[in-house]
This record gives sequence, structure tokens and C-alpha cells, in this order.
Amino acid sequence: MRMKMSSKIQRFLPALLLACSVNLFSAPDRDSFAKEKREIQGVPVDAFELSNENLKVELWARSPLVYSPVAMDFDAQGRLWLTEGIDYNQRPRVDAGRSIMVLEDKNGDGQADTSHVFVTEKDIRHAPLGIAVFDNRIVLSSTPSIIVYTDVNRNAVFEPKVDKREVFLTGFQNKNHDHTVHAVVGAPSGQWHFSFGNCGADIRTKDGRHYLSSCYYGYPEAIGKASSDGEVYVGGMTMRINPDGTGLQPTGENMRNPHDMFVTSQGDIFQSDNDDPAHCRSSWVMEYANMGYADLKDGSRSWEEVAKTWEEPAGWNKSRRFSRSHWRENYPGAFPPGSIYGAGSPTGNLFIEDDTLGLADTYLVCCMVRKEIMVCRPKLVDAQIEMGKHQPFVSLKAGEKGQRFLPTDVALAPDGSLFFSDFYNDTSRRTNQVSGSIYRITRKDQPKRQKPKIDFSSVGGLVNALANPAVNVRSHAAAQLVARGEKAFGKVNDFLEANEKKGHLRARAIWVMAQLGEKGRAKVAEYLTAEDDAEKPLVAYRALRHANPGGTLDRAKTLAGSKFLSVRREVAVSLKDVPYDECKSVLGELIDAYDGRNRYYLEALGVAFTNKEKEIYRELVATRFPNPEKWSRTGKRLAWRLHTPESIRDLDACIRSQVPPVDEFRFLAMAFASFKNDEERKDRKERLLALGKLAVFQPEHYQISVREIVEKDLNDLEGELMTNSYPVPKNLGEPTKLSTSAEIAKLKGDPEKGKALAGKCYICHKINGAGVPFGPELTHWGKQRTIQQIVHEIVSPDEKLAHGYEKPIRVRGRNNIAEGFLSNYSWHAGSLKIKVMGGETRKILFRRAGAKIDNLKASWMPSASELGLSDQDLCDLAHFLKQSGSGENLSQGGAAKESIPPAGHEPGWEILTGDDFVNVNCHADTWTWKLGHAFCTGKPTGVIRYREPLKNFELLCEWMHKKKGGNSGVFVWATPQSIGRLASGQGRLPQGIEIQVLDLGYAEVYKARHKKPADWFTSHGDVFPVGPIKMKPFPPVAPNGRRSFPSKETTKGINEWNHYYVKAVDGEVRLWVNGEEVSGGNNISPASGYLCLESEGAPVEFRNIRLRKLSSSLKEEAIPVFKPQPTIDLKGHPTIGRWYYRGHSREITEEGMVTLREGNNVVWKRRCISKTKDGFVLEGNLTHQLNGDVLNIENRYKAKRK
Repeated sequence: MRMKMSSKIQRFLPALLLACSVNLFSAPDRDSFAKEKREIQGVPVDAFELSNENLKVELWARSPLVYSPVAMDFDAQGRLWLTEGIDYNQRPRVDAGRSIMVLEDKNGDGQADTSHVFVTEKDIRHAPLGIAVFDNRIVLSSTPSIIVYTDVNRNAVFEPKVDKREVFLTGFQNKNHDHTVHAVVGAPSGQWHFSFGNCGADIRTKDGRHYLSSCYYGYPEAIGKASSDGEVYVGGMTMRINPDGTGLQPTGENMRNPHDMFVTSQGDIFQSDNDDPAHCRSSWVMEYANMGYADLKDGSRSWEEVAKTWEEPAGWNKSRRFSRSHWRENYPGAFPPGSIYGAGSPTGNLFIEDDTLGLADTYLVCCMVRKEIMVCRPKLVDAQIEMGKHQPFVSLKAGEKGQRFLPTDVALAPDGSLFFSDFYNDTSRRTNQVSGSIYRITRKDQPKRQKPKIDFSSVGGLVNALANPAVNVRSHAAAQLVARGEKAFGKVNDFLEANEKKGHLRARAIWVMAQLGEKGRAKVAEYLTAEDDAEKPLVAYRALRHANPGGTLDRAKTLAGSKFLSVRREVAVSLKDVPYDECKSVLGELIDAYDGRNRYYLEALGVAFTNKEKEIYRELVATRFPNPEKWSRTGKRLAWRLHTPESIRDLDACIRSQVPPVDEFRFLAMAFASFKNDEERKDRKERLLALGKLAVFQPEHYQISVREIVEKDLNDLEGELMTNSYPVPKNLGEPTKLSTSAEIAKLKGDPEKGKALAGKCYICHKINGAGVPFGPELTHWGKQRTIQQIVHEIVSPDEKLAHGYEKPIRVRGRNNIAEGFLSNYSWHAGSLKIKVMGGETRKILFRRAGAKIDNLKASWMPSASELGLSDQDLCDLAHFLKQSGSGENLSQGGAAKESIPPAGHEPGWEILTGDDFVNVNCHADTWTWKLGHAFCTGKPTGVIRYREPLKNFELLCEWMHKKKGGNSGVFVWATPQSIGRLASGQGRLPQGIEIQVLDLGYAEVYKARHKKPADWFTSHGDVFPVGPIKMKPFPPVAPNGRRSFPSKETTKGINEWNHYYVKAVDGEVRLWVNGEEVSGGNNISPASGYLCLESEGAPVEFRNIRLRKLSSSLKEEAIPVFKPQPTIDLKGHPTIGRWYYRGHSREITEEGMVTLREGNNVVWKRRCISKTKDGFVLEGNLTHQLNGDVLNIENRYKAKRK
């Protein structure tokens, strides 16, 4: 019998069939799920592109062996253990729960042929984010816990009656969020490390330790609460723990979501932090580093709440970084962010130390947003490890970008082959197709690799396992060797000696050896004094500190003076918990090693300063830098990092005295933005506001800096839930009908009447100190505009919104509204700051209040008509605003154009001091410095160079000759090759573009000395190429066709300061002398190189040297350091005596000194640096050769005895 469907069933049948087609009902268990029929999808191997042409990709496993793989690790037998995300962002698809899977290639054909369930648990979170295997201990990271399964009978199947299950740690917050606990990874010490994101944690250990971590993003109820060690921890963290669950310690904090991490054989931590905007980064995490995501003090504020406009130089761009606020780079205490690569979603990562694939020392990061595995090469540089630039390693070919490739993890197998997992999903639709693949990467030119036989039962087998590529295999071996104690010493020592020249293997042995009793520690201590490789003392110090913490201070005293800055950095972090009185002398030595530049080392010092800042500033810093008004860069930055009440007081005095350019002002002012209590906050706010009132800080960029730090960092705003309304008044008078702006501007205006009308402006604006700071300051606003422009902007205020006031918004709560200007917005924190009528700023917790935000396009300012103004009123008001304020300053509401030449305090300028220059070929006493004031003796002829080569830049400086006829110069784009020759003792001046610095009396001296006309040069700013450098000179041009002569004569004489402004951009150099552009040239090649200051015969001074880089710094080439050659004596040499030529004489002494005279006047004295039987060479490569009774000098002059 046929039954007729109801219309309702017919209507819903298509949807019902569709639901059935995607498995409406869940499977009872994982095995049943794998047997269901479904389309198997995956990225074909030939769709991938490898950056290394020696490697190949092969498919190792695909569904149904594995579905949506998330995290993976290899055991010593070469089996792959992994977690899955079958129901990631979906309803449960397997009734029994989530499983740990084990895959194996049993027949050795290069593909997995078996897959089975190790364990399934109902309460395991969807897509567990980490798995690690240490022999038969399987460590699962699954919020809220880290669970350890011990496979007692080693059959790779969890049997509750035989095997063990332990909740190793628990208390990680927000079970279903991804910003939570991630994979455990083994360290060379045998310890375990792990990370978790900024959802927070509340962890207790079996040995009584209790750690809390929180921020505005996660677990906010714990904000400001101290852990059992007395510290307040913020956001995502990295931690380490002993495999028995004791000894838990933080190693870094304040990350957003470090999805994975790695510990190198040297003990360094690498991680890749995930963020939604364009700020994903790979970082080296120095021990105890605060990585700067949330508020450094307690995590209560998001970075968006404190973002400054001047920290966003590029504006919003999704594909690259756009704000230095994001990782709080400008705050004292924030660790440098590492390599920021922009938009992404980093997941699994791996540092490869083994060279089986030719990938040694590379760091791989999976990124699901970019659909690629990236690679960079971390490198130890000075005090830090620099991660290097990211490049694609595994990516999709150009025609395959539509593939649903989502790499989630990467791991090395014990045989050295590389595996990566593909979750395979269309993230834009969140469909979770439930497919997945595992791929293997091997070398094309190598035979099929065999599984190594790993023996954890004997000392010899464990030592061999230390060399295994798989990190958790070798870490487990290390832990087991340590457990064997001194019995393992002999074989570990053999391994160490055999691998002395292999840094990674040597480091692994050192970590173990340090834990093998007194004999082992003594062996490791030998490396503390090594001077051939920084890693030797560095790793030895770390390993001994771990094995013998009680001896750390004695070792610190020995290594505080290490030649390696990285070792000093390690000493610094080891002093974090050492009382001040015990480590005072060591701290002083570490402070003396700070060059005022290296931020990594400064942050290491900051760790050492922890909880002893006041004593350190008072006794170690203030005594070394007693006069704040004359502080060097080093003194300023130490005070900045300490930011104690006393150091802030002195930093205030320093800023007032030195008046730094705005970039340095902003940097130093961020110390005022950091405080420990409300008393400090109020004091710093008052000090910063007082600085802002000084005349020297009135330019707009200073004012913006002060205003934003005060409003965003130094406020004490409490979040509001829209319980009050803050409306902007709508009606301020009867609407009027107005003429055009041009017609109104033609009327005769009366400023006095306009001043009376300005009362309507005071409701929202400040003018000459009166009014309310709701809208832009108008004191100087009219100075920059014509009467017609003023009228037009008042008539039509919506057409042009002033800088800083472009974001009018309305926040609508259930019963109230808030109207004003958006100050800060944080989607993650669910808060915003709004400047409301009256000039006050309010913090609205819009998400908790259930409020809606309207972004408006119209200004809050009423039009002239809505203000009830007549044509004449408007004209009068315009004339008042036109004359308001002084003529020297620009309003904060207008965009100030830089003067030419610029003043040198604008954004981008930095003050140069002696610390910025490197001696090339002058004597040690040729140049002396007092802060930014250089004194040059002029002897010998030579140059000093800026510390790094430059391409495009601007230079400001003042110079003054101290002797009539003085000669000096500034070299632009001096070639590295010529600088190298000078540094090795060949020649006196470099090749490049010289900007002449001549005294007005030089021509007179030249004509008297050489009896020649002085028509080929001037004393007013010649610009010319030296050597084979190409340049087309600007007219007027010198007779030789190579020099640009100045178009104006503006140079001042001796003992008067002259001002140079040099602009060197894209192969063009332009020179301004005392405010006037006079000379230059273009088509210059090469158009990059070193900036040099010249010493050439006469005393000269330079001061107020300021540099603004207009392009990225160039890579510095290896240039030999100048070492003056020793003086060679000339006792018994046939040239001793006095020789004459062309009105000059040279007197040669037995001591090896030669004096050049013109008549009776001494021109110079030089030392002999080499000699032969009949000749010698002076410094500067000046040759002298005796031929009979004639002394041939420099192949130019022939001298005879009188």
C-alpha cells in the first residue's frame, strides 16, 4: 500500500536527506567511524612545492587511517602517535569520545599500513592540542589537564587493568578554547617543557607549588593574584617541570597563544605566537621573559587599549605588522618580539638539529592561514638569538592555492625523515570535511632509510640515543642517563669527547654530564673558561645552574666578565632571585658591559634587577651616571628600564635638559607609562604633563605623545556597563541661512566681536587656555588657514575631520547612550574608550553591557548654521581664530609641515654620539667626545665611520674650525671596500662622496703654500666624488667638471658654528649650509655605504649630529678593526737626518718619527711602520726610498740633504 507524504514532510525532506548525507547520527566508536563510507579527500603530492630541490614529498598516510590530525610525535620504534579533530567546531561524531591513534609502517614500504586506537576517552576535549611520547609514557595535552598514560605492557593499547593513567597537571582554563595547554616537549636536561595560551591557568603540583596566570582575555578573576613564589604571572606562559611532576617553574609569560614550542640542545626556547591581526611572530624566549601581549604588570589591559597613533607608522595592513603597541615593544620590561611575519595562524613547530635532510639549524613553523610550512634560521648574535626571516618551506604551487591544506604539526622520525600533518579543511566555511593526511619528506639522493634500533635498557644504548634526531627520544635518554648517576660517566664522557666539534651533540652531553655527580660537574666546569665558542661556557653555565643551583653565585662572579655578551646575559637572568647584597658586585660588572643599545641584554639586566630595583639604581646606576643632564644613551636606558621613583625623577631632569628628538622622547616617556602603584601613576602623570607645558615641547608631535600616554596609560578608568548616558547636545541656537564661504570671507571682520562669539566654541574646544578639550585645540588652528578656509570648515565641519578626531561613535546600551570620539577599541577585551562631552574619557565594557557601536561619518561639531551664526558673526569669529595664539606653534588639530632644513626633533631623528662611530684609521686620541660634541685634533689624516652602512638618510650637524685654513669633511656613501683598506693600514681617506668642510681662510693658506691659484675649490660647501665614484654635479660646476660648487656663499669663519643639512636619497646628495641649499649632485653610483667624519690636519669640532634613516639598514660587511701598527725604529738607517724639497723638509729620527715642515712650520708628524735596507714606510702608506743621494718620497717628490 502506498502512503502519501504530508506536505510538511515533503517540504523538509531535502534538508533531511542532506543531513543524512553528512552523517546525522554519530558513530559508536572510532573504529566504526573509520568504516563509514565517506569521500576521502586530500592534497595530491604534486600540488606541493618545496624550497629545497634536494627533497621530495611522499604521502605516508591518509583517511581512513587518520582523520583531521592535530598533534603528533614519534616513539623510539618509529610509530607515529597523534590526536585528531574529528569533531573540531562540530557536534560530537563519535559517541565513545576522542582517541589517541597509533600509525605504523610495518612492512617498510614507505607508507603507513596500520592504524589503531591507543585510548578513547569521553572527556578528552575536541582536537587535543598536544601529544608527546617518552618511551612508554604518552603525554596528552587536553584542557583542563595534562594526562600521562604509562603503557606498562608496551603493546600500544591502553588497558586500564594493566596500564596507568595519571592527571599530571590540571587547572588550565577554558576547555574548548585553543588558547590553552599545548604539547609537552623534552629538554636536553631531561625535563619536560610546555606552553599554554592566554586563557589562563590555576595549577597545583604534588610538591605544593601553586601557579596562577590570567589576563583580560582569560581567567580575569585571577588578575593581580600572586602565585606561590610571590610573582604575578600574565597571559600565556612557557613552563618546565620534572618528569615526576615536581619542580614546576615558569620560563616565560605574557604570550597570546604559543601553539607549540621547542627546546634546543643548548637549552634555548623557540615558539611561534598566534594572533588574529597581522602580528604573528616566531620568538626566542629568554628565561623569565615577559613577551608583552597584555599589560605587563597584571594583564588587565589589552594592547588595543594603549595603542598609540605614533606606534602605527604604516597604518592598518592585514598582511604586515601595523603597530608596535601590539607586543608592547616600547614598554620597559617587554622582551623584543622576535620575527614578526604578519597575518597567520601558527601551529606545530620544530627546530631541526640533525643534518640528515640538509636542514640543520632550521626552525619550521606550520601556518594554517598561509597554507604553508615556513622556515627560518635562528642565529646567536651578541646577547640574543635572532630568528631570521621567514621563507616558505612547504607551500602550494601557484595553480593549487585552492587546496584545503591546513598544516598542523611537524615532527622528525627517529630515522631523521621529516613528517607533517594536514588537517585538511575549508576554514572559511568551518565545514570540517573529516579527512586528513600525513606526508613524509626525504632526500632524493639518499637510499631508503632504516629504522634505528634504540636501546633504553643499557648505558651504551642511552648514550647512542642522545644523537637521535627525534627530540623526545633523546630527551628521555638524557633523563635515564641522569638516573644512572656516576655509572654513566665513562660512556657519556666518551660521547662528549667524540663530538667535541659538533655543537648540538656536545651540548646534549654537557647537560647530562653536569648531573652525574661531582666528577661530572668538574668536567663541565672546564667549559666555563672556553674562549673559542660562546656556546661552550653558555651551555655549561646553564647545565651547572640546573644541576647545582647552590653554586650559581660563585660561577656568576667568575663569568660576569666574560668576553661573550650571551654568557653575561645568562649570568644576569640567573641572578633574578639572588638578594642584592649577595650579588651587588656581579651586577655592577654586568651593568658595565651594557652598551646602551642591545635591548635583549637590557631586558636580561631587568630580570637581574627584579625586586631590587631601588638599591640598584641608587647604588649602582646613579653613582655611575651622577649627572642626569649629561646622561649618555646607556644612563638613560638603564634609568628607563628600572623606572623607580628616583630614576623617573632623574629621567625627567635629563629630558628637560637634553630636549631629545621626538622618537627618543617617546621612548623615554614610556618609562612614565610604567608604574607599580597609584602613587607612582599620579606622580608620573604630573611629571609628563609638566614636560608637555615646556616651550621646547610644544611642537605637535611632542604634544600628541604626551596626550596619548596620559590618556591611555596613566588613566585609572574603571569599566562601565552603560548605566549612564553621555550625549552630545544637538541644538545650540536657531538655524540660520548663510552665504557661501567666499562671500562671507569678503566681509570686514572684527576679532574682538569674534572673541565674544567664541564662547560657543569653548563648549567643545580649548582656545588660549580657555574651554573644554572635547574637540581639537584651536589656539593656533587659524594661523595655518586663510579666512575663507576657516569659514568653510566651520560651515561644513563634516568634510574634513581633524587628526585624532576621525572616529566619532555612538554606543547604544539597553537604556542609555554614549556619544563622542573613539579613543581605543579592543575586540578581545570587549571594551572601548570614548571621549565624551566635557573632555573626559570613559571606558565602556560594551560586550558585557550588550551595547551596539555605531561608527559615524559625520563630525560631532554643529555647523555654523546649527550654531545660529550669521554671516557677519562667522566672519568675526574667523578673524579672531586667525589671530589666536602665537605665530610660533601649530595647533594640534592641523598637520604641521616640516621646515627645510628640518629642526631635528621631528619623528625619525636620532642624536649621534661617540658610541655611534667606529674608528677606521685615526689615533685613539684623534677624536674625543662629550655626549654629542666631537673634538678632533686633525692628526693624523683619517676618518671615523657610522656603525653601519646606510642607503637613504638625512644628516644634520654643526661644525666649527679652530684654526685658520682648517680642512675637514663629511663622507657620504663611503664604499665598504675603501673603508676596509683604510682599516688595514692602506691609505688615508675613503672613496665616496665628500662634502667639504673648509675654513674661509683655506684659499689664502693654499695659495701661500703652493703658489697656485685656488680656483678649483671653495670654502662654502663643495660636493664631489672621491676615487672612481660617479656623480653628476649640480651647477655651478668646478673647472674639472667633478665638483659641485655652492650657488651661495654662507659659510662662517673660525670659532663660529656652521650648520649643515645633508639629504642623501636614491643616488642624489643635496647640501644646505646655514639654512640655504647650495650644492649637490645626482646619478651617484654606488649610492650606499658609510657615513664618515674626516680628520685632515687641523682641529675641528662637530656637535648636534643627528641622523634620520629613510630606508632599512644595510647588512654590515666584515671590516677589519683598525689597530695602529707599532713604531719601527730607524737606528743606523741611511735616511736619518733632514731632507729638503720645494720649500718643505722632512726630518727623520732614530726613533722612527718623521716631521714634515713648511719653512719653520710643522705640518705633521708620522711614525715609521716598516723599513727595508734603503727605505721605509710611514703610517698612511707613505713610501720613502733612497736612491743614491736622492730620497724619493711617495713617488712624487725628490728630496736632498742641504
